[in-house]
Amino acid sequence: MFMMHKATRVSRLLGRFGLAGLMATGLATGGCQWQEKPIRMTTSSSPLAIRASHLDVEYPDLQCETPRPDASVTPNTLRDFESLKPQPITLEDAIRMTLERSPVLQKMGGQVVSLPALSPTIYDPALAASDPNLGSEAALSAFDAQFTHSMFLDSSERRFNNLFFGAGAQLLNSKRGSVTTDISKTTAAGTTFSIRNLIEYQKNNSPANLFPGAWDNVTLAEVRQPLLAGAGTEVTRIAGPNARIGNYNGVLVARIREDVALADFEIAVRDLVRDVELTYWQLYFAYQDLDTKLNAQEAARSTWENRKARAEGDISRKEEEAQARQQYYNFRAQVENAIVGTGMSGTGLYNTERQLRRLMDLPVSDGTLLRPTTAPSVAPIHFDWEASHDLAMENRTELRRQRWIVRQRELELVAAKNLSQWRMDLVANYANRGFGDDWIGNQGAIKDQLSGDLDDWRMGLEVNGPFGRRAGHLGVKNAELSLARERVRLDEQQKQLLNDLANAYSEVDRAYAQIESTVNARIAIQEELEPKRRRYEIGQENIFFLLDVMQRAAAAESAVHRAIVDYNTALLNYSLVSGALLSNYNIQLSEDPSTTGAVQAAAWSSQFYRSGEDRRPVSLPVSQGPVIQRPLLPQVGGGNDSAPGAVGG
Repeated sequence: MFMMHKATRVSRLLGRFGLAGLMATGLATGGCQWQEKPIRMTTSSSPLAIRASHLDVEYPDLQCETPRPDASVTPNTLRDFESLKPQPITLEDAIRMTLERSPVLQKMGGQVVSLPALSPTIYDPALAASDPNLGSEAALSAFDAQFTHSMFLDSSERRFNNLFFGAGAQLLNSKRGSVTTDISKTTAAGTTFSIRNLIEYQKNNSPANLFPGAWDNVTLAEVRQPLLAGAGTEVTRIAGPNARIGNYNGVLVARIREDVALADFEIAVRDLVRDVELTYWQLYFAYQDLDTKLNAQEAARSTWENRKARAEGDISRKEEEAQARQQYYNFRAQVENAIVGTGMSGTGLYNTERQLRRLMDLPVSDGTLLRPTTAPSVAPIHFDWEASHDLAMENRTELRRQRWIVRQRELELVAAKNLSQWRMDLVANYANRGFGDDWIGNQGAIKDQLSGDLDDWRMGLEVNGPFGRRAGHLGVKNAELSLARERVRLDEQQKQLLNDLANAYSEVDRAYAQIESTVNARIAIQEELEPKRRRYEIGQENIFFLLDVMQRAAAAESAVHRAIVDYNTALLNYSLVSGALLSNYNIQLSEDPSTTGAVQAAAWSSQFYRSGEDRRPVSLPVSQGPVIQRPLLPQVGGGNDSAPGAVGG
């Protein structure tokens, strides 16, 4: 019998080893194989041999290929200028189309190619809110009820030298099964409620057993309430339940992160609107500058043809014809540069128009040329300094973003002070048991449990923590330093903003004065040009002096349009620095209405936490309410309107 039993044990061992071998073989040969060729060991002088195929430059195999932009229309060239159809567009339409068509909030300079990770998109706020680790919903998930269920079946065969240790049997064969179901829930105050049910089945060959197989059914309810570290709704809302020092990811902190992401998105939208308006005025200047150079070219051509005819009739010297011809071709070169632009500098009509198309997410070329129709402002505009200062301190998104960060550091300091204490938990639990030779039956464990004969309870304190609380003190000190750093940053931001606003205030006045000066210079050059032209026609003026004044007249005309664009750019910059740019265009950021009923559910459940007569202490508010954007209302007038009025004439 002993030999048969021994043979049986050996066969079981071999069977187990055989099963393990089959599993190992399956793991080694099955699944996804990344090796294309078997590895061959080669002699190499390098201590780390790497296959050359690992370093090949390859294309990724995307699951969803991004469609390529339409490039069927050839980009505009110099010879296409006369055939292109002008496409009128207002400044408001350019901004509206940009905001409607741009999933990536472009920046001038092509940052999306060199630094794509730094290019803001319309998905960024939603990504911050849906972050499974740092979002507000992720922080709320820490309060979700947790469900745990496990089922195990154990088998054991043991031989004992002592009957006492073998429960009366020298060879103890036992079977054991357990089913555990646990539901736990943590509240906003840090209290943890849990209920657990344990089903156990044991069967062995011990002669001392009351039943060959016995069932235990235990239902346990437990309450755990922190009294020091982690106690209270304030620290739980800031750091989350079961938080550790230096790790703060509660609902309030997560919500502040989302507000910071919204501020970043608002800054990106504002900068995009600024770039569109700035490019729009640059395109306006490109057209005006081109018209000025075309007029100068036509005047030079007329003068050249006149000199050419007179030289052929031996009425004038040939060098005068050469001077006129040179001036004509100089203006022609300037016209060509004004149409196309020079190199990659971005100047010129084509380059500037393509920049505006890129910001508006339009094709590079479609057979038309965008032409601005919104007239620039040439009226003297004055701003109230006190109102502008107050508006900037209230509406600048950078300041609001930094204030959110300061508020986050304030909350983290509150949590750090609480979590620096020892952990002291009040624990209470109650258990009800049932025992029987069956789980359900006349002598079953469930029936015995319902009788209430077997019950346990426990109550006490659990205290733990390090002596000296070194990490806790470091956490508080670190939170204090972080708060101090963000406060000084906010203070410096306000000082810098005030300096930028002062510069923008002075720039508006300087830019308008530049319009007056350039207009007066243009009037003066026109008064010089006409007499010289008349004297030249009757042969009393040298052509050199006429060509020189024509060159200066064209430059003066271009300077007037440049001054007008600079003035409107200065107004744009003042609106930007004062924080009123989006408000001036009535651009507001809003969230889509909730369709899941979460807002209604929150409003309904909030009545159980605080009522009008409730005097329970609550944490200080984190937010002061929604942002109300106010436009900048300038004062028009107060200057000499005669000079700017001459610009449109």
